[in-house]
Amino acid sequence: MQLTLAGFTGANQAVHPKLLPDNLGVQSLNQKPGRGDLRPWRAPAAVATVGATRQTIYRMGRDVASDANYWLSWTGVVHAMRGFITEDTTERTFYTGDGPPKQTDNTIALAGTPYPNAWRYLGVPRPADTPTVTVLDAGTATDTEIRYLVYTYVTTRGEESAPSPVSLPYSGKTDATWTIDNLGAPPTGPYDINRIRVYRTQTGQAGDTEFFFLREILSTSTTTTDDGRALGEVLPTDGWLVPDADMSWLTPMWNGMAAGIVKGAVRYCVAYKPYAWPVAYETLPPDAQAVALGRFGQALLVLTTARPVLVSGSSPDALTEEPLEFAEACIAPRSVASLGHGVAWACPDGLAYFGSSGPKICTAGIFTRDDWQAIDPKTLVGGSYEGFYIGFYGAPGARKGFAIDPVDPTGVYWLDKGYDALYFDELQDALYVLDGTSVKKWDSGDLLTATFRSKVWRTYETSFAGARVLADAFPVTVRWEAQSLDPAVVSARVAARPDIYSAPTSTTLRFTKTVTSRKPFRLPGDILATDWQLEVASTNPVQSVVVATSYGELGNA
Repeated sequence: MQLTLAGFTGANQAVHPKLLPDNLGVQSLNQKPGRGDLRPWRAPAAVATVGATRQTIYRMGRDVASDANYWLSWTGVVHAMRGFITEDTTERTFYTGDGPPKQTDNTIALAGTPYPNAWRYLGVPRPADTPTVTVLDAGTATDTEIRYLVYTYVTTRGEESAPSPVSLPYSGKTDATWTIDNLGAPPTGPYDINRIRVYRTQTGQAGDTEFFFLREILSTSTTTTDDGRALGEVLPTDGWLVPDADMSWLTPMWNGMAAGIVKGAVRYCVAYKPYAWPVAYETLPPDAQAVALGRFGQALLVLTTARPVLVSGSSPDALTEEPLEFAEACIAPRSVASLGHGVAWACPDGLAYFGSSGPKICTAGIFTRDDWQAIDPKTLVGGSYEGFYIGFYGAPGARKGFAIDPVDPTGVYWLDKGYDALYFDELQDALYVLDGTSVKKWDSGDLLTATFRSKVWRTYETSFAGARVLADAFPVTVRWEAQSLDPAVVSARVAARPDIYSAPTSTTLRFTKTVTSRKPFRLPGDILATDWQLEVASTNPVQSVVVATSYGELGNA
């Protein structure tokens, strides 16, 4: 009789150990999935250093592949996104979570350490003062006209505010000249406002009245004139408010759109204008508060305190909202990971997922609800790597982790160390983690030791004579256990042969062997049992371990 351990498709905690298939185990630690064998991850390798107590890292300079340059970091939970203008060599970057929403670029962020060294507020406040108008030259035309004025602030980057309060009406001849006063000074603070644009009304042939561009002046001016010049384009910024100071979860979408969470609702910016956030562009989840956002394809998933809402559409004024029939609340906003094909997040029942194939609980049948709650999922910090969800959980300084395939979740792959934050670099297809003050590149250092503990095999009462390991290289450590034994038998055997036996429990006898080649090796044949379990540990890829009741059977293993 032979027992074969191969396949190594992760661990399962929900099914009884004696009912598992042979390729699943009760423990998989530091195993890198995806190859069908037992192979270890490499430890993350240090590439850069940031300040203490950071919770978020982000790499600027993403047009050039680099591990060391340039790491922005924050003490809070920050969500950063690069601007949508691909030819922008300054790499304008927008972010929320560090006080009011901000923006920076590679000229000011990298001017000194720590990065970002400097920033500007995101958005342009609308003028508070109402312009006043007095006649300067009454003119000679026979036609008269009633006019109104507004003005806006404009930054060095061309960002324009919503308009000021509308002036009182002023009327006179169409060729009159008017003095415009009370143009309020721009607010203090890092906005980079350097211009004022003035707009006045004009009535079209269809009878509709709009504000049209009149002139632009320096922001240091408080007065100008309406001199009857030809008007320009229609005022574009009516309703363009600055993002709320409490906005969080800034998330890039598609077609130049971005989303953010404000007081439990989701707001959307004007397309390609991440500084302008009209109140009209908003999603209000029914009977719930939005707590996190994820994206896959051209769909935005709004995670809430109740069921998720799916948002889609081509422009911010034409978005549709679909509450999903999937009542899985998000209990850990930092657990959310966008995986390209879908979004995963921590819910009370396990790791939830929604994508193009629909909803699922990825951990169903792998964890029980009690198993899931035991890892304290509210502490989960999530990301993605090579199609797998990577999650770190636990208290800072004592974090652990796991990996799971959200599309085909056969088992879970545990990690003996977790980290405080993750960042995925799309240019390099590389994952980085934060370990205290050290930024580390995932799976790029020394090999870890991968450990796999098998199911429990139930046999008729017998003993096993030998075993054989197939691996790329050696040594490989094998621990072979006979279980459900009489405690007196266990004690006697350990006392008689402490050089080969140990007792992890009072009813379990363990034999440990450091295997140095693929040649068969003998197992102690003096133990009769019905329950058997195998544990394998190695820094080298292992394809299989075979144990047999007859030593001769191993020649063809």
